[in-house]
Amino acid sequence: MAPFAPSRNPANHAGHVVEDVLAAVLTAHGLEFSEQAPIGTSIYGTELRADFVIHNVAGYPHGLIIESKWQGADGSVDEKFPYLVENIRHRYPLPTMIVAAGQGARPGALLWLKQCVDQEKLVAVFGIEEFVLWVLRSKRLP
Repeated sequence: MAPFAPSRNPANHAGHVVEDVLAAVLTAHGLEFSEQAPIGTSIYGTELRADFVIHNVAGYPHGLIIESKWQGADGSVDEKFPYLVENIRHRYPLPTMIVAAGQGARPGALLWLKQCVDQEKLVAVFGIEEFVLWVLRSKRLP
């Protein structure tokens, strides 16, 4: 990943930092994963890429997708949640977990997102701390 450049959007940079943290947590726990993995086409017919696809976590023998969403200040990430959920429900090939970080999302948006969890396609919506606890409790496949 390229170092932060002043011309780079600071919000995007913070999102990349969160992805780096998630990757470090996965690596430290010995989970094997791919980043920005192509997973198919979206509900709009465009290419879909998953932030992470974990390949060796117990309970998900075919893999688990992790999507990271950052909103550090008021903005529009929470307006993108319905698009993400529709893609997860109808296009994602594997169960998916969302890690929502930052304090900028509207409270009702995170509540709505958590209410979309169905334990089949969308298996969890976590903050970073909850995600770290989940990883620490997870078992790797042999």
